[in-house]
Amino acid sequence: MQTKPVQKKSQGLGRYADGTIPIAHQQPAEAAVFESKERFRRFVERSADAVAMVDCEMRYLSVSRRWETDCGLDGGEAIGRSHWELFPNLPEYWQQNARACLAGVLEYSEFVVGRSTPSVAGQIGGAVSASVKWVFRPWKNSEGAIGGLILFASEIAEELAETNCYNKFQSEVKSKQLETRPQVIQIALENAADTVFFTTSDGEICYANKAACHLLGYSESELLNLTVTDIDSQLSASDWPEHWAQLKQQNNLTFETCYTTQDGATFPVEVKVNYLEYGGCEYRCAIARDISARQAAESALLEAKEQLQAVLDAVPGLVSWVSSDLRYLGVNRHLATAYQMPAEVFSGQKVGFLETSPKFNDLVYDFFANPEKKTSQEVTASIRGENKTYLIVAQKYQKSTAAVFVGVDITASKQSLVALQESEERLRQQATKLEQTLLVLQRTQTQLIQTEKMSSLGQLVAGIAHEINNPVSFISGNVSHATGYIQELLQSIELYQKYYPQPVQEIQDWMEELDLEFIKKDLPKLLNSMKVGSERIRDVVRSLRLFSRTDEAQMKTADIHQCLDSTLLILQNRLQAKGGRPGISLVKEYGDLPRVRCYAGQLNQVFMHLLTNAIDALEEGGRNPEKYGTMEDRSFLSSGGSGAKIFNPEIRIRTSVVGESEVAIAISDNGPGMTEEVLGCIFDPLFTTKSPDTRTGLGLAISQHLVVEKHGGKLHCVSLPGQGTELIVKIAIGND
Repeated sequence: MQTKPVQKKSQGLGRYADGTIPIAHQQPAEAAVFESKERFRRFVERSADAVAMVDCEMRYLSVSRRWETDCGLDGGEAIGRSHWELFPNLPEYWQQNARACLAGVLEYSEFVVGRSTPSVAGQIGGAVSASVKWVFRPWKNSEGAIGGLILFASEIAEELAETNCYNKFQSEVKSKQLETRPQVIQIALENAADTVFFTTSDGEICYANKAACHLLGYSESELLNLTVTDIDSQLSASDWPEHWAQLKQQNNLTFETCYTTQDGATFPVEVKVNYLEYGGCEYRCAIARDISARQAAESALLEAKEQLQAVLDAVPGLVSWVSSDLRYLGVNRHLATAYQMPAEVFSGQKVGFLETSPKFNDLVYDFFANPEKKTSQEVTASIRGENKTYLIVAQKYQKSTAAVFVGVDITASKQSLVALQESEERLRQQATKLEQTLLVLQRTQTQLIQTEKMSSLGQLVAGIAHEINNPVSFISGNVSHATGYIQELLQSIELYQKYYPQPVQEIQDWMEELDLEFIKKDLPKLLNSMKVGSERIRDVVRSLRLFSRTDEAQMKTADIHQCLDSTLLILQNRLQAKGGRPGISLVKEYGDLPRVRCYAGQLNQVFMHLLTNAIDALEEGGRNPEKYGTMEDRSFLSSGGSGAKIFNPEIRIRTSVVGESEVAIAISDNGPGMTEEVLGCIFDPLFTTKSPDTRTGLGLAISQHLVVEKHGGKLHCVSLPGQGTELIVKIAIGND
């Protein structure tokens, strides 16, 4: 007898006699997830179960001793051999599920091969009356790509001790489960966030999911009349045979191309294709993901780097930036020209490799050895055989892990004493300009770093939201089916009770022990809680996507309240009570706002910074109220019934329309407030009153840049010691 495979999500776990759970039964979160192939190999070799590790071509990389013993192999004899060589008669669905796991379609597969396949029973366990239970799941390498499969095999003795009535009941349940498996797989494919295509060996599309139809603008029937070359602008009909041959040879391919929509528009995609065989036919399974947002982010990052290089090349002097390990990170055009060398040659070289200025080398070494953030010094350097004197101005950045050095040629000034006062004044002006230039460079560098971080964060958040959404959709889609099936089972039981009111004693004892009436009442509640939980996860995913907004490179109209709510949902955990501090009350006073033309992703960053600062202030005020002035200044404390001061933290968000063309968003807290001295520095880059290990001091500076320069708005702060703080953002409504 044989049973077909089924993708498992949750089930009752069998246990060994000592109470431990077999490896093959562990859920993915419980099984060891290692970071490299070598750690997977050690895990397999040390396992007490029959476990094997194979690569993407099903060649053995590692096996446990139990596997070798059950297969009748000597030590190391299986390594490098094909799985199909040791198990040539596995059923076709075994091979199909293995390919599906390697392709990333299934994350976990479990099924039983019965004694009608004697070669399998003989190789695993050798018992003629035993069935073999197979479980396998993909393993991933350190880069996150699927590197192969982990295979588990174990014997299952067939037991016929159950009563005929119970067997009939179990048979009916299993029959219904088998009938739903194709439906479950179909639901998973149809609701996948990525586009999924199946094509025949001739390139004709024979299946397309909802995402494919939506992304390409075709109906399902229209897509099924097309070939893959009709939508892939970089794959012609003449190239198809070569592509098909390569896919059959390698089993899976990953590449980037461009898809064409029904209206003729094109967009870039990353495609993963897999070769599959089923029912004697050959198929090409393609999973494609739109990478327009990723390419836009990469383009923006490249543009920012080019802008920084242009600024450095425009500096009237020799500019170099050096890491704390005393290696060049880069130089500007003037310095490279002075030494008649390409600028790229300097990157990665040790300071002093040209051996033209020992004093400059000493300056760099001493500067990184000392805690000073800025310095200036005159040094002499040999430029194309001519000794010249330079005024070097240096400043550290990135938490003193790097520094920029700007040198101005003062040779002529040093050689002449005429008009000396004018030269000194000119030098002072140049030094001032250099300091201003350094500030510009520092700000540009800071913005570049933040842009790079937010680009990576946006991609990470979007990727996580995508990965979470797929299993959540699967779970939420199955809860309704599970509810229906359970109701049918309960109705079946009621029918048995109706027509067989006096079952055998064993069944009566079991029903009393089971407490069936409680299960009838509790099971719907349990399923409802699962539904509520999946909806909660979906809300969080939606908020993450709204917050990241990685796909919005242009201004669009947006709902300000939606932006605020998505940010608050992400920060919900920080609003809860913790560490002796009571929970932070949140008061929303939302006005009737129109949709605002803006960069929604950038405004989300601003709201995140402002709300985070408010939470930090309330946490600090709760921990150390004595730090903030006299008791008369501590209005953020209220008196309890016993006269003791009680801290009741609160954040208030108000929105309103100002005049006819602006909206205002005010975020206030009842924390300890700020002194006038601190208030005057809060928008300066790198300024922070918190520990530098926990905060960079860039939040409000970046917020001001995004509000004022990117949106043409205003960011204003009002605060007094003991009176709390309010930050007000004003931006234009704009036209649709």
